[in-house]
Amino acid sequence: MMSRLNPVKFVAMNDSSLDAHSASALSALIGLIYETATDLSLWPRLLEGLADVSVSSPKPGLAACLAPHFARAHAIHAQLSQAEAERDALERVMERLPLGMAIVDASGAVVSMNRALLALTRGGKSLQVRAGRLRSRPPEILATALRRISEENVADHVLRLAGEAPISLWVSRLAGVAGYFLIMAASQRSRALSESGLCQLYGLTQAEARLTQFLVLGRGVEEAARGMEISPNTAKTHLKRIFSKVGVGRQVELLQAVYSSPLWLDEPPMLAPPFPEPPIPAGGEEGMRLADGRWMAWSDSGDPDGVPVIFMHGIAGSRHLRYPDDTPLLEQGIRLIIPERPGSGDSDPLPGRRVADWPGDVAALADHLGLGRFSVLGYSAGTPYALATARAMPDRVPAVGIVAAMPAIQGLEDLRDYSATFRMSLLVAKYAPGLLPSLLRVMVNGIRRNVYSYIEQSLADACESDRRVFEHPRLRANYAHGLLAGTRRGEYGLALEVELCARDWGFDPASVAQPTRFWHGESDRLVAASGAERLARGLPRARFETVPGAGHYVLYSHWEAILAGMREAAT
Repeated sequence: MMSRLNPVKFVAMNDSSLDAHSASALSALIGLIYETATDLSLWPRLLEGLADVSVSSPKPGLAACLAPHFARAHAIHAQLSQAEAERDALERVMERLPLGMAIVDASGAVVSMNRALLALTRGGKSLQVRAGRLRSRPPEILATALRRISEENVADHVLRLAGEAPISLWVSRLAGVAGYFLIMAASQRSRALSESGLCQLYGLTQAEARLTQFLVLGRGVEEAARGMEISPNTAKTHLKRIFSKVGVGRQVELLQAVYSSPLWLDEPPMLAPPFPEPPIPAGGEEGMRLADGRWMAWSDSGDPDGVPVIFMHGIAGSRHLRYPDDTPLLEQGIRLIIPERPGSGDSDPLPGRRVADWPGDVAALADHLGLGRFSVLGYSAGTPYALATARAMPDRVPAVGIVAAMPAIQGLEDLRDYSATFRMSLLVAKYAPGLLPSLLRVMVNGIRRNVYSYIEQSLADACESDRRVFEHPRLRANYAHGLLAGTRRGEYGLALEVELCARDWGFDPASVAQPTRFWHGESDRLVAASGAERLARGLPRARFETVPGAGHYVLYSHWEAILAGMREAAT
């Protein structure tokens, strides 16, 4: 948009009496108007800039000069807000549909995918996601369907993928959006419409609702009877009552009635027994008011009766930076709690805070949740917070886990353990912290402008293991939400997080006496394994494990192994 109207030339044409300094200031102000269209937090800076230009160059034509730019910026903001609202609405609807759905381009690259379809791709036997693309096995089946619709002007295509649990696919052109396609998928392992919704809408009994779930997923009456552990005659009796209550006379009419009902958007959908895969829990999101009046937010997921593990997130982090499938938590019997540090996500800031202040917040949260003992797990910049919590509560924290550790910075030589990207920020944070917000402003603006592009750029030099992590569409979405939440308060909140990592932590890590297990990716290109190992050597009961082939996102690539290790250490 800026290429159509160069601000400097615009000023020169409309007011040749402006000196070079005034012209430069006005040009910067016009650029800031357009930046504010995509980042409303810049309004204070824009108002200050308007005041400065008005005082330094009180020209009568200033308002007329700026008015077209304000109008255009307002239109841009309105368009972006509308597009974002439409995208969010579409994603919410897709998440609540019981059948798998995805929007892809002609190459199969996933634009959006709901939880139901993600569950069908787990295991990758008939349908899988590879390098961000939805693919069938063999791959030519889905590729041919997309090509036919794209090149031969075919309206839609129905196909079936064979396997232990066959998957039916319906592929069609996405109306009104050229080059994109809608894919719907279902199998006998798809999530069923909710039992409670069927009971409430049609007045079915619990047994009748369960039978309806089986029938909707393509099971026959006798097969459903075996799954429900009832006789075929009892199932047929239930079916007659279902027909009567729904007002239909045949099974096909029952399916039409159910799929024409609001139950398509019933929430939450549940699996009907005896399907082995549990639903993917979303994880509860909670908050509490601390003694000093601050609000602290957290997420609580996994096994509510399991071993409690309190997780310390990294820089620009939040409770959203979690593995998207809670099945490993349920299998390991772990309850994962992710509190947001002051100024991150929805937690209120704490001016002048230190790393050593964090254990007080954690203790308040643990008391609120009724946790006597709990383990702590720190990831990346969460390292000092996990160690500080363990040190402050030796009787309550039996074990510590550290993943992709960020070691303390005592002097310039310690910066060699970090990549060039981290090194510059940490150097400024330690020796010139006043310059840090300006340095980080570009990063924050990049995240807010297009968080997915920012993720792609940050992975440009990543190892193969880290790139594979972000092929998972729901993990990528979680990570994007986490970055946006973590930078909600702008560059100053982020600068404080970086500064606290670079400063003296306020305690000696050697004073952490609990068993502490380190996991660090062998191919971590952000923090060298040698630096993390040096930190581990300073702890009296540390165990350091280098994970072959893994990178900085080893937390996600080896999530199940890390959980198993935490479970073992806690018991």
